[in-house]
Amino acid sequence: MVNKSLSLRKEDRLLRPARRLWDVFDLRSDFDRMFDDLFDFTLANVPLRRSNYPPIDMTETDTEFVLKAELPGIDPKNIDINVTADRIEIRGEVKDEWEQKDTGCCIMERYRGNFERVIGLPTEVDQDGVKANYQDGILKITLPKTEPSKPKAKKVEIETK
Repeated sequence: MVNKSLSLRKEDRLLRPARRLWDVFDLRSDFDRMFDDLFDFTLANVPLRRSNYPPIDMTETDTEFVLKAELPGIDPKNIDINVTADRIEIRGEVKDEWEQKDTGCCIMERYRGNFERVIGLPTEVDQDGVKANYQDGILKITLPKTEPSKPKAKKVEIETK
């Protein structure tokens, strides 16, 4: 009888470090869960800037580039387009029309807030000939290419002393 109680105590002492180790893992899990809950709450409705918004398609012909951007539900007055010889910038704002009422929001995936998209162009374009059209949520921008300038040859005279 005495041996059994001693052996139980010995086994109990051997298991204590393992229990403490598992307690540390449980504590870590509790902290992870707490931080996940905190960040899920605070960042749930914060619009994040995305470099790939709006999604675009760009095609090229011999004479022009045609860029199409998906911008559904946006007033064209809230879109700015700037063109340089070698790039195009599209900026705008997606207005948040959702109003918090007595019911909560379960899922919010649509983009809200300001956006900016800069697309480099493979060749120079005629800035004065650029045209934009907005229809059915698609912004279509036509960018005519410039005529490539032909290199001019110039004869260089050699000076002598």
